[in-house]
Amino acid sequence: MTEAQRNSGLSRIQVLRMRNLDLGNMLKVFLVSDGMVKSVNDQIAENQETVDKLEKATADRYEFLFNFVGGGWNSEYAYTLEEAQAIAKEKYSHSESLVPDYKTFRVSTPSDYNNLLSLFY
Repeated sequence: MTEAQRNSGLSRIQVLRMRNLDLGNMLKVFLVSDGMVKSVNDQIAENQETVDKLEKATADRYEFLFNFVGGGWNSEYAYTLEEAQAIAKEKYSHSESLVPDYKTFRVSTPSDYNNLLSLFY
C-alpha cells in the first residue's frame, strides 16, 4: 500500500461514517415508509461493511523486505511503502556500507521471507 492509497482509504472512511450518521439522523427526523427504512438501512450496512474493510487495510502495518546496495537484506514494519523507505533511510543514514536499495522494497510474503532466510544456511 502506498501513502496515497492509505490516505485515500482513510478519507473514504470519514466520508462513509458521516454518510451513515446523516442517514441515521434522516430516519429519526422523517416519517418514512417501511420500504424507505429498509433501503436506508441497507445503505448504512453497505457503508459500514466498506468502512470495516478500509479500517483493516489502513490499520495494519506490513513487513517490507528490501535489499542493500552491494548485498544483504533487511526488513521494516510500516503502514506504507514510503514510510518503510523513510524508516530505513533514517536507520541506515549513518552507515556507508549499509545503503538501502529503495527500488527493492516489497511487502513480505512467506515464500520470499523463507527464501531470504535460507541464505543464512
